[in-house]
Amino acid sequence: MQRLRRLISGGLVVAALSCPFSIWAAETGITIEAVDNYSCGALSNNIANVDNFRNRMLSIGGYTAGARWTNGLVYATDFTDPEVVWDGADTYNFDRPGDAIAYFSGHGTCNDQTDTICFSTAGCPDIDGVEKRCLRFGEFPIVYGKCVYSYPRSIVVDRTGSSCESVDYSTDGVRWGEDPSAGTWAGAGDNGGINLAVIDNSCGITPDLYVPELLNAFAGVSTIALIMPTRVGDDTWDVANRGRAFADRYVANPNSAVAPSWTDSINSVTGGTPCAFGGGNHGIGGCGAHIAISVEINQPRADWANRIETWTQLRDEGNDAIGWGWMSWIFTCNYDCNNHPFIL
Repeated sequence: MQRLRRLISGGLVVAALSCPFSIWAAETGITIEAVDNYSCGALSNNIANVDNFRNRMLSIGGYTAGARWTNGLVYATDFTDPEVVWDGADTYNFDRPGDAIAYFSGHGTCNDQTDTICFSTAGCPDIDGVEKRCLRFGEFPIVYGKCVYSYPRSIVVDRTGSSCESVDYSTDGVRWGEDPSAGTWAGAGDNGGINLAVIDNSCGITPDLYVPELLNAFAGVSTIALIMPTRVGDDTWDVANRGRAFADRYVANPNSAVAPSWTDSINSVTGGTPCAFGGGNHGIGGCGAHIAISVEINQPRADWANRIETWTQLRDEGNDAIGWGWMSWIFTCNYDCNNHPFIL
């Protein structure tokens, strides 16, 4: 397991944690969206995955059912904000007022990866407009990596079952979590609501490129949970039990912390393939991690959201994020990523 905090402008630091001031106002809905019927590569477990998550969450009190959209009822515009792009419709779909959680399961894109061999990030070719990293790939006969880049990360949908389309949550009009408590600091309105977004897709986030790939999606949402492949060619596995493993943490202890519940749940997920560095499986084809990322106006609030905020506190809109300033993250790998660090 790794726990890191980072100022958006750079620099690792440590600071004391404190709870944001809160005025109770319950947001309890759980909205789920999933696609199996893809013309660009059919999947089989995404709908079951989100259903298993919500059904397990609703097996005890505290949360309520929001919307449920599957296959052709999932649109790219479900994820974009109407104040940012003209056809955005997240207010009625993925970021509804009164919802606490929204969970998407389906395809993503892996265009961040290349086959260019590297031995350090400096050795990767520069590409205008994106950041680069040298991602560890092999260790025999010498340690080496492959270059990756901070291209926008995407959710892929297929409304007709015959033509896949994507919306990127890095730059493409996505703003989640804005409501009167959060304010309008991210260029959105105040007509959203979710406090946790789960993006369960391929290549959800690239190691060490969290700021350029995810910052713009935050507009009040406390935490975004994703799956992070950590070796070029490895990826999220098509499983039906990832959502259930996450929800089990809530059922076991509603006062447990949300972000660590996501990262720790990787240990309970089945399916996948071995990692080249040992370990593997746990819902990953190869090497990867569950990662939860929080953004707030300052470090104490970001660290609190990322390390302490409980399932009960998640329903309180008074704990919404209120500005871009600090990014905190926590992740758990399906292998020993302390002795096999991501970046060379």
